[in-house]
Amino acid sequence: MKNKSGNQLVRPDRLKPGDRVGVAAPAGPVDPEQLARGLACVRRMGWEPVLGKHVLSRDRFLAGSDADRADDLMSMFEDKGIKGIFCARGGYGAIRVLPRLDPKTIRKNPKVFVGASDITLLLNYLVQKCSFVAFHGPMVAGNFGRHPMKRSKRQFRLLLGGEGEGKKLVSLQARVLKRGTARGVVAGGCLTLLCRSLGTPWEIQTRDKILLIEDVNEAPYRIDGMLWQLRQAGKFEGVKGVVFGEMVDCQAPKKASWSLDDAIRDVFDEYSFPILANFPVGHGREMWTLPLGVEATMSAGSKSLAFADCGVV
Repeated sequence: MKNKSGNQLVRPDRLKPGDRVGVAAPAGPVDPEQLARGLACVRRMGWEPVLGKHVLSRDRFLAGSDADRADDLMSMFEDKGIKGIFCARGGYGAIRVLPRLDPKTIRKNPKVFVGASDITLLLNYLVQKCSFVAFHGPMVAGNFGRHPMKRSKRQFRLLLGGEGEGKKLVSLQARVLKRGTARGVVAGGCLTLLCRSLGTPWEIQTRDKILLIEDVNEAPYRIDGMLWQLRQAGKFEGVKGVVFGEMVDCQAPKKASWSLDDAIRDVFDEYSFPILANFPVGHGREMWTLPLGVEATMSAGSKSLAFADCGVV
């Protein structure tokens, strides 16, 4: 597992029962009731959540000022007693925090970091700029605080605890858009944020990757436009395979003579790599946890994604 500069990626220490985990809000403001339910869930998993100082702050559409949100993250990375960092929710705002982070300090303090949606930018920043595995998965308030997520909670706990049972994912409800098998390092996340990364210092690197793509509440023509933007930016060249999430509320109207799957096939018509759709790794009621930066084998035939390891040591 190597990043763009060729450095070997570090796997953070696995989470153990009783470990203290920081809960930060790097993006949008957090609902206190959802947060409370999510914190109770984290405690039932056996870990002790520690709230960032500004996790319940609010500044317009953000969870506090850029400086405060960055300070919470840096404080948690620097705190040796904090063994992992779970994001409270996504929303919007991670892109404003990235320039305020210190990659050298973060690189010296690798630890489990989990988030999704807007946090996509932070996850790929940690992999590409800080050289350690990050985890695309459920968030404390935004997911655990809203849905039961029975299967996701179990896989989350197993994977982050280094239990091998959590590293193979099979989804019978997935749809095969292109057949085949592939092997590559997993990267990606929310489609909107992958596009937003283009032209920035943290632009998503996709060559030789199995690319995760998911989104929510986007009209099909917008999904089509973003996929074409990535295609025309060369981001599908050298890709080994693509796994789409459920694309919640992104589907074509019921009376339409076409589907979102049709639009996706059109975008990828010139590529031969396997493509799965409707994998439970997005904004749905279940969200499995994926270690970004870890090599995996993808099989469209068995509708599976199997990681070489859990991403932790």
